Amino acid sequence: MAKDSLTLNQFISLCDEINGVYIQKSGDDYLNALSKIFPLNNKNDKPFNLVEIQAQPTLKDFSFSGKDDFIFICNLQAKPLEIKDSIRKNEKILALNFANENAKKIFDTALGVAYILTCEIENKEHIIKFGQSRTTFKQRLGSYNCGVVNNWRTASTTNIKMLQSLVATRKTFNLYLYDCSDEVMIIEWRGEKSVPFASPKSLAVEDIMIKKFIAQFGVKPLANIQGDATQVK
Repeated sequence: MAKDSLTLNQFISLCDEINGVYIQKSGDDYLNALSKIFPLNNKNDKPFNLVEIQAQPTLKDFSFSGKDDFIFICNLQAKPLEIKDSIRKNEKILALNFANENAKKIFDTALGVAYILTCEIENKEHIIKFGQSRTTFKQRLGSYNCGVVNNWRTASTTNIKMLQSLVATRKTFNLYLYDCSDEVMIIEWRGEKSVPFASPKSLAVEDIMIKKFIAQFGVKPLANIQGDATQVK
């Protein structure tokens, strides 16, 4: 077995056969199958489950007013890995049901965003993660999609945890963004101007949201590995 990939039989072991097509399992069946290939003893990349989601505080209960600056953008949902005739299509997170054209524009082009990911179960919208990106969220989603099971040993723990959790739960997640692109920086040096760079604003917003959450609930959000803002992405 190559260091950074699985054999076809290992991929198939993670799937159910449906009408001649192998489709990635979900729920405990997926986690059990996954545990036979990789040790799931690292909480930083172990996929979370529905029980853990339901134990999380809700967006409604989070009292910090900063949440009001975030707007609903779209849904995020996993498209599972498929194998047909020994040809594999990797799993990926899809952005669906954009709120409007402006939401799609912010998703595609805002250079510097803070974000909230939530998941609604039984009419309760649970907070999953606070994050930020100094690129666009479209690019950030591309990074999350590096967390395919084929990259388990090489992708970042954050990317693995997010993509594989969406695969395991098969739930629809809600994406909220705070557009920080109003403070894009252009640096002039020796008479030459740089390309636009996102300011540290999104990083500061993420840091404040995490700390306010911890102060209120005594724990980090489910998918936040660190208690401080993430390193610049």
